[in-house]
Amino acid sequence: MPLAQIDRKEIQAEQASGPAGPGYALIDALPWPCIVFGREPDTTLTSNAAFRAEFPRLAGTQTREAFENGFEMTGGKHGARIYFAPDTRRWYRMEHRELVLGDRADALFLINISECVEVLRRHREQHEQLLSTSRMMSVGEMATTLAHELNQPLSAAINYLSSCEQIVNGESQDHRLRQGIHLAKRQAERAAQIIGSIREFVRSREPHRQHLDTRKLIRNVIEMLRLEAEQYQVQIISSIAQDLPPIFADRVMIEQVLLNLIKNAIEAMHGTPPARRRIHLAARLDDDDMVEIRVIDQGCGIDENGMQQLFTPMYTTKPDGLGIGLAICRSIIEYHEGRLFAEPNHEDGQGAALVFTVPRGLA
Repeated sequence: MPLAQIDRKEIQAEQASGPAGPGYALIDALPWPCIVFGREPDTTLTSNAAFRAEFPRLAGTQTREAFENGFEMTGGKHGARIYFAPDTRRWYRMEHRELVLGDRADALFLINISECVEVLRRHREQHEQLLSTSRMMSVGEMATTLAHELNQPLSAAINYLSSCEQIVNGESQDHRLRQGIHLAKRQAERAAQIIGSIREFVRSREPHRQHLDTRKLIRNVIEMLRLEAEQYQVQIISSIAQDLPPIFADRVMIEQVLLNLIKNAIEAMHGTPPARRRIHLAARLDDDDMVEIRVIDQGCGIDENGMQQLFTPMYTTKPDGLGIGLAICRSIIEYHEGRLFAEPNHEDGQGAALVFTVPRGLA
């Protein structure tokens, strides 16, 4: 029975003359730890069996101040306070109720929320891990792009400097000019070596793969984006084949891909009427024996030009976008020997579908 369903009038009707009265018997029968304080003076009147079992050291406190000294307040709002109890190493939400048991009294109910706190902590750590992976992949993708773009002009500069060096060496020229050309060539060669080592580092990095439950992975990502989806009035639904095998992939990397694709789908539906804002996640085994995951939205869609350049680094249709998100996703999927592509939303005739494949794992 939820705490909110406790009928105050029912308790008020149980008039009691002391701790042995029927009102106190009702408090003692409640499943939540509860302690009752008088108004004036602010002393402990009673505590129920659940409280005495969970907080034996605090059951004998004589005042409310002594009781609260046994906890560490960590936050709370809207009348509910969050406390940590060093004695039990658990977290509690402390709710206040005004009761009439002979005289007016204040009852404090302690609701154990340790499991909720632990889930939130794990979600926060997972989110931070995903952000860290995203930053690392961003740096890798940008390094690869810059290395590719800078390699050609550096090679040309080295060739020009080599030609100039041959010309000045064959003629009587100023020694300082020959020295300057030689030093410039050496620095250009050094820059080319640095870029080559960066490309090799990015290319040689391998993901940490394991067998993963596809259904659980998708469910975890949906949960991480639940608040953002509710904020933008977006409904996320999933349809996953019952006999879908696990995937063989790096969990954090694939979660990052799915997270990015769903966030893009949410942003693409800002102009869609709220009643039609729906994202459909589908997963199945394709004809190549790969697990195929689809993120289908009902947003603004992608034109033909956008389809051709969608995964090109630095290409973006967002006013504040960097154009590296989908390029990073493509790199992650290619690491896993899969492919990432886009196509129109054939289900509803509006929006787009981003599709990626990853190898199947062992059941």
